Amino acid sequence: MRASKCILSLILASMILLPLNVQAHSADTFTVVVKDTGLTPNSSQIMYNDSVIWHNVDSTENITHRIVFDGDGDGFYNGSSDWDSGELYPECGPANQTNQTNSTESDDCNITFLVWFNGTFGVGEYQYQDILSNGTVLNGTIIVMEDVHPAEAPPPIGSSFGVFDDDDDDESTETESESEPMDAKQLIMFVGIGSGVSAVLLIIVLIRRSDEAEESF
Repeated sequence: MRASKCILSLILASMILLPLNVQAHSADTFTVVVKDTGLTPNSSQIMYNDSVIWHNVDSTENITHRIVFDGDGDGFYNGSSDWDSGELYPECGPANQTNQTNSTESDDCNITFLVWFNGTFGVGEYQYQDILSNGTVLNGTIIVMEDVHPAEAPPPIGSSFGVFDDDDDDESTETESESEPMDAKQLIMFVGIGSGVSAVLLIIVLIRRSDEAEESF
């Protein structure tokens, strides 16, 4: 009976915990700020299915940034495993055309660059570069971790999910089971003692009455 109760508790706990274990990691977007002083942060650790967006805030005159990654190692950034953000400007529009080229007014003007790590770019380490228009090269790193969902350890055999430990319940049940016969025995013993005392008192009363009756004669 106890074994059946333990197995039933384990099955119920597994059914409750299973939906929690299979929940997928929700995708997040991490921002790398491109400043005149460098990349912030210059090393990021993310999970698979996350994305990274580089945002250029360097308003230094006549300076643009270009985020590149040479995945195939051929020295170019036009392969399917490469990144090339193109020129990133601090802003786009007529307001900055005195400081930037006319391309800032075109559709090619970009302030941000985004890479999604959920397909071609997956788990691994990406050593990329930020190439400034003045020839300066800054290095950065993106580390993509595998999205692992470790199964939670099942509750100990005999435990009840969300209530209390079933072993304690079984122990208390056993204690109660053991105490109940003791109470009955004690009750019987008390009744027996009471009956015995009553019988003795009754015998004493009868003897006294018998003695009194003999004395009266």
